[in-house]
Amino acid sequence: MMSQSNDRAEQFKAEIAEMRLKTGRARMENLLQLLGVILMVAGIAIALGAYSASLNVTATPGTNVDVLDSNSYTPLAIAGLAISVTGGFLFLRYSLAKFLRFWLLRQSYEQRAAIDDASSGRTP
Repeated sequence: MMSQSNDRAEQFKAEIAEMRLKTGRARMENLLQLLGVILMVAGIAIALGAYSASLNVTATPGTNVDVLDSNSYTPLAIAGLAISVTGGFLFLRYSLAKFLRFWLLRQSYEQRAAIDDASSGRTP
């Protein structure tokens, strides 16, 4: 029984090798996933920094402080949020791709095992 499962595994590996799939990109995908996390954190830090800086603009009586000084940090805060959302999408894309690739491979293997079991007359 053990040799039959080894034969099936070897046959499966051979069929995957015949497909000539692009492999060896796991390192790059991990780096892009990490970049997504870094962008999320950096975007939030930029947005909070811009918000904090806009609070430090105070108008004292008798001074000529323009309200636009505090509003000039708004584009920076929006850019920080946009960077954070972009990082979130980057992280989500590569983490889901890794999970779905594993899921598809597992489904394919289990379906192949079920077909082999059915053809040999065994019940699961």
